[in-house]
Amino acid sequence: MKTIATLFVFMCALTLLGTTALGQITITSADVSAKLAIGNILANKIDKVTTTQNIGKHALTSWDFSSLGSDSSLTFTSVDVSGTPFVSSFPGATNAFRADINFFIPALSGTPIPATAYAYFKLSATSLLNPGQGASGTGAWTGASALITNIPADVYYKLPLTYGTTWTSTYLDTTVITLGTFQIAQPGIRYSSSYIVDAYGPMTIPGGSVHDALRIKKTDSIVTISSGTTSKRVGYIFLARDGASVQVTVGDLSAPDSGSIVIQPTASWNGQVFALPIQLTSFNASQNTSGAGVLLRWSTLSEVNNYGFEVQRGALSSGDFVTVSGAVIPGHGTTTVPRDYSYADRSAQPGTWYYRLKQIDLDGAVHYSDPAKVDVQPGGTGQDVPAVFSLAQNFPNPFNPETTIRYSLPSRSHVVLAVYNALGERVAVLAEGEQESGSHEVRFNGSALASGVYFYRLQSTGFVQTKKLSLLR
Repeated sequence: MKTIATLFVFMCALTLLGTTALGQITITSADVSAKLAIGNILANKIDKVTTTQNIGKHALTSWDFSSLGSDSSLTFTSVDVSGTPFVSSFPGATNAFRADINFFIPALSGTPIPATAYAYFKLSATSLLNPGQGASGTGAWTGASALITNIPADVYYKLPLTYGTTWTSTYLDTTVITLGTFQIAQPGIRYSSSYIVDAYGPMTIPGGSVHDALRIKKTDSIVTISSGTTSKRVGYIFLARDGASVQVTVGDLSAPDSGSIVIQPTASWNGQVFALPIQLTSFNASQNTSGAGVLLRWSTLSEVNNYGFEVQRGALSSGDFVTVSGAVIPGHGTTTVPRDYSYADRSAQPGTWYYRLKQIDLDGAVHYSDPAKVDVQPGGTGQDVPAVFSLAQNFPNPFNPETTIRYSLPSRSHVVLAVYNALGERVAVLAEGEQESGSHEVRFNGSALASGVYFYRLQSTGFVQTKKLSLLR
């Protein structure tokens, strides 16, 4: 089960920090915030072969990691924390990363479960904290989940961070796995970690690019609660402003902290954090109520060199998409202003269809959205049937004392829409029971509640989504 946590340790260690000139390298909360921006992507490369590495020396030094290979990779995307499924378990989280992984359940003989995983963080001027992670099973494992909670939150970085900075982090890592109505609670692992920023200098990574970086030495004392066994682990994290980084674990704990040492495969590295050309906040397909075919709507938070979109349609969720004739929609170039788009595909015949967006940069590069599904009924149904479950952000927000919450159901479903406080206690039930497909809205009156941050969650078969709302009295 530690697979999830380990993957996210790699991810966090490899993404978040910035530097200034050599000799005065300092990482601030603003630097970290820039790397956490929604839509940023990290392609983490893993080298399972290399067994030795020169880790430099104390103070001013240099590193050459250009020989590291790439045996496998994992992609992480920074997402809006309010739209993630485990946000109510981590009140106060400011950021989240998403990745597609496999997690393993010892009780099922190490069965790999495909899942979408989320790591949560709380950023302030003085620290970056990791309260935990969660994973939701996909495909045949939809409905399975794993929740890892760090008590108290792990101190990933002390900020501002510079040469000579030290800090410690002690926490209990507990895991609860849910399979339908069955839960597996693991006793947990206690970590006591110490960090020191002990070197700085130019770092060369695979491909030959050079980045000014810091070296952080991390020493872990690990206690497995179920067995009482204790182990020790030493590693080094090398970090640069644009997100380029390398992480290695020491193979021989008696090895010196300079020069060439034996490392434990795997090492991991990445080139840099990069931003999507567009930040797509929504993409929905539904039967067109004002005419034949399908109505598509999508929104962007920002765009970079966006030439435009082609709407593509297919009978399957992958592999057979073709551009709908004439469905080319101009973009807005580079903009930080949110934009809304729509397109009516009147050529869609009755049946089940999948749509995706082909986004084209000004330099000709292309990117594709995830597909959206829609069922087109013969002759039309006279109502807009959403393609997927969705939960919209309440409006207004903040509010006093009433706000509206909207949600959509693609089919008749049993739903529960409830409001929770920051402790995870249910304070109101807004909807519960069977509801027809379509768009729904409810009014929430918070006059009986104190000012503060609350969370509302929509649950239905195979779907859970949570968002945050703020009551100001």
